[in-house]
Amino acid sequence: VIIYLVYQIKHRFPVFKNKITLLFVAYFIAIFLSFLNAVLIFQTDPTNILLLNLLRRFEYISLFFIVLSTIKSVSDLKFVYIATLLTSIAVAIYGYGQKYFQFPVVSTMNEEFSKGQLLQMDVWTRISSTFAGHYDLAAYLSVILIIIGAVTLLQKNFFVKLIQLLIWLILFDLLTLTASRVSIFAYFGGFIFVLLVIRKYLWIIPVTLLFLFSLFNSKDLNQRLLATIPALRYQFFTNQSSSPPTLVPTPTIAVIPTKSPPSITHTGPIVPVISLTPTPTIIRHPSTDEYLPIDTDVGVARSGEIRFNAEWPRAITAWQKSLLLGTGLGSITLATDNDYLRLLGESGLLGFITFLLIPLYFIIKSIPLIFSKKQSPRQLLVLIFLGGLLTTLANGLLIDIFESSKTAYLFWIMMAVYYRLLNYEK
Repeated sequence: VIIYLVYQIKHRFPVFKNKITLLFVAYFIAIFLSFLNAVLIFQTDPTNILLLNLLRRFEYISLFFIVLSTIKSVSDLKFVYIATLLTSIAVAIYGYGQKYFQFPVVSTMNEEFSKGQLLQMDVWTRISSTFAGHYDLAAYLSVILIIIGAVTLLQKNFFVKLIQLLIWLILFDLLTLTASRVSIFAYFGGFIFVLLVIRKYLWIIPVTLLFLFSLFNSKDLNQRLLATIPALRYQFFTNQSSSPPTLVPTPTIAVIPTKSPPSITHTGPIVPVISLTPTPTIIRHPSTDEYLPIDTDVGVARSGEIRFNAEWPRAITAWQKSLLLGTGLGSITLATDNDYLRLLGESGLLGFITFLLIPLYFIIKSIPLIFSKKQSPRQLLVLIFLGGLLTTLANGLLIDIFESSKTAYLFWIMMAVYYRLLNYEK
């Protein structure tokens, strides 16, 4: 970043020759005003925490401008794509290493784990990004799969296409292992959209069949999807149309043994010793097959309740306190699981609108290419990145996708390449 800033100063800020820079400047002003509002008026967090959250947004978005300055022609994109493939292979190795070879995991899914504990997967755990969670990995893969998959279809060399297809299949299996419902559906919708706009209609059939196969073949993902719709889950297990019966477990009695109280010698008055009678405790012992769906139901229900009853209302309450500027970046605890509500709550209408104007610019510029009679290779790549953008926006409905470094880095690198393709000059 320092080298980039020195370059900009030396050459009198050529970055402002890009029209989109003004949209970023508007967003930077909005979040800076939100920061001042939080520090001077609301004091929602210590000043250093608010400042670090502000700087984190600059850090993420700086990648857009740095990558943009390195890409001078379409041929430069080959390096970016090769780096993407190599990175994806490394991600796959680590993901499978977690599941099958006890690679250590450092998770931030709760405050205790995020202190740096080295964890290992068990039967209940889903693979995840290090210093993040399974949602971060799933959101990352949902976008990468669209880019690699669509570029593979456009590849002319059969051997290169075969290698890329193999990498794609491995990454797709990795996505199913995360068991993230929102990301796998975001991927599917985004990929089908891309296949339609680049006019690869026949590929919709195998992509759809593979998607459906993954839903039924992945036990964890299958249970979570069925638990999302309790009525569908009941039809699947019982094939009945009546309401599900109430389970009445048969308890077993486990007597807790107690030792006889020790004899006590007193020199004073005699104190009566009360005899302790063992108290029976009822313990539920469900079978493994019975326990798994119930545990999944609880987890799915808890995930929804946290969003609907805690995180989303908290973001709306924060927005209501300051409609225009919000209560400051990072002020709504660690998660909201809806990045648009988080935008409203933390940076208000000003931050919300100025941020969303950036992806809206790309969407508006890309739409005419969908209806072009003859699509050039550059136009096809633009439409592929449009699919990646829409997939990212869909993930943002239930994931804080613009907050996590794992997904934010990918997003802004992708947007820089996307912008260069849109504004390519021979």
